[in-house]
Amino acid sequence: MSKLKTSFIKIISLLINSIRPLLGPRGACIYKKTCTLYAKEKLETRSIFIAIPLIILRVLSCNPITILYWKIKAKI
Repeated sequence: MSKLKTSFIKIISLLINSIRPLLGPRGACIYKKTCTLYAKEKLETRSIFIAIPLIILRVLSCNPITILYWKIKAKI
């Protein structure tokens, strides 16, 4: 893995861990993989230009509002 990808993994991990408290309580994620593991996997398997938008979409979709949406949708 290149130094650039390794640096991105460290930066993404730091960013995700710093905004984690804003995303709701731990264990409330709608995904099985954590965002950090997902980011690491995408950066290892895809180009940076494809991985970064995928990571951003993943983090934005994993929040309390999204969880509430899925719970409401499941009841309807």
